[in-house]
Amino acid sequence: MMKKVIILLITILTFLFALPEFTIVSSSDGAYDGKIFIHSMPNYLSILDNNIEYYWAVNTDLNGGMDFKLNNSKLSYFHKESPHLNESFWIIFDDNMQEIDTVQCTVGKTDYHDMIITDNNTYIVQAYDNQVFNLTDIGGEEFSLIAGVLRIQEFDLEHNLLFDWNASDHLNILDYESTLFIGNSVPGEVAWMHGNSIDIDFDDNLILSNRKSNEIIKINKQTGDVMWILGGPLNEFEIINDPFNGTTKQHDVSRLENGNILIFDNGNLTTYPASRVVEYEIDEINKTATLVWEFYNPNGYLARAMGSAQRLPNNNTFINWGTVLVEGISVGANIMEVDPSGNIVLEIQYDTYQSYKATKSNFEFNIPMGIGDTNLDHLLNIQDIIYIVNYILYHEGNHSMFNLYKIDSNLDYLINIIDIIEIVDRILSN
Repeated sequence: MMKKVIILLITILTFLFALPEFTIVSSSDGAYDGKIFIHSMPNYLSILDNNIEYYWAVNTDLNGGMDFKLNNSKLSYFHKESPHLNESFWIIFDDNMQEIDTVQCTVGKTDYHDMIITDNNTYIVQAYDNQVFNLTDIGGEEFSLIAGVLRIQEFDLEHNLLFDWNASDHLNILDYESTLFIGNSVPGEVAWMHGNSIDIDFDDNLILSNRKSNEIIKINKQTGDVMWILGGPLNEFEIINDPFNGTTKQHDVSRLENGNILIFDNGNLTTYPASRVVEYEIDEINKTATLVWEFYNPNGYLARAMGSAQRLPNNNTFINWGTVLVEGISVGANIMEVDPSGNIVLEIQYDTYQSYKATKSNFEFNIPMGIGDTNLDHLLNIQDIIYIVNYILYHEGNHSMFNLYKIDSNLDYLINIIDIIEIVDRILSN
C-alpha cells in the first residue's frame, strides 16, 4: 500500500514539473554529431544528446540561465539573483558539475546577453551604465539620463581588470538621433545601446552586435578605438547583393573560419519583415560586405527578439529562431540545422518554451550521470540517501549544479523529502 502511495505521489509531481516537451519535426544523417545546449525559458537548463533525448537537465527556478552554453571547455550561464541591486553575475562550472567561478562587471549592471571565456583564460563581459547627456542638438533634454551606455570589460582568472571599454568614450551619442528615441521599453527612459553578442576576431579585436541601432562594431582591444561599423546610422560599408541592404535588430554575430561574418538577422524593420541567417564576405580595406549565403525559416517566422546562428564544423548552420509569435501567440522555440545548400537536416519544435540562444557542441560530463548517485560510485543505495538527508537538514541558500542534478529528481527546484521518496523508489525498483 505504501509503495502505491509513493508511486502515485511521484506520478503527480512528475506531471507538475515535467521537462519541457518538444517534437522532432525532422532528422537525418546529415546533422552534425553533437549535443544541443538550450535554456528553455524561464526555468530549465538542458543538454540533448545525439539521439535528441535529455542527457542533462536542471531547474534553475527564476534565477536565470540565459546564454547557457559550452564556453571554451567550461559551461556558463547568467544567474539573475537580484538585478535591481546589481547582484546578477555569470556562473562557470566544469565537466564535474562543480561551480568554479563567478564573474561580474565592476561598473554598471552586468548584462546577460553574452560572455566569452577566451583562449587566453580571460573573461569578456558586458554591463550597462547610466550617464547624463545634453541632447538639445537632436531634440532632447539638456540633462537627459541615458540608460544602455555599454561597457565591455575583460578580466583574468583572478578577476583583475584588463580592459574597460566605455561606449561614450569612443562613440558620439548625437550621431544616433535616428535610433536613440525609438523602441525604448521603459517610459521616460532613453536607451542608447543593446549589445547582444561579442566575438573575438582573428586579430584578437572584438566584434560587437548593437541591436538597438542595427549595427555591428569592430573594437580595437588595445586602444578601445572603433575600427569600423557595418550597418546602422554610421554604416561605413557598401552592402552588395543583399536586397534588404543589411540586417535589422540582429543577434549573434560571429566571424567564421573562412573570414566571412555570420549573422542571425531578426529582420524586424524590413519592408516585408521576415527573419533569416546571412553570411557576408567582408572586405575591411575597401569596406564592402557581400551577401554570399542566406536562409529563411520556411514557415515565414519573424523573430521579434532573441535568436542565434552557429556555423558547425561540418559547415552546417545551427539556428534558433528566437521569439516567434503567430497571431500574438508564442509558438515556442523552433530550432533547425541546415546544410550549406539550405536543406533542413534537423528540426525541433518546443511546445511553449522559448529560448534566447541554442548551440551545438561536443561535450561529456566527467562523472557518473545517475540521478541520486551523490558519492559517484555508480550505485544508488543508503549512502546516497544519508548524503541527501544531511544536505536537506543543513543546507541553506541556492543549490549548486551538482546537487540540482543529483538530488532535485522532480525538477521543482525544491530539494526536500519528495526527492528522497522518489530516489528511494528508484532503489526499491532496482
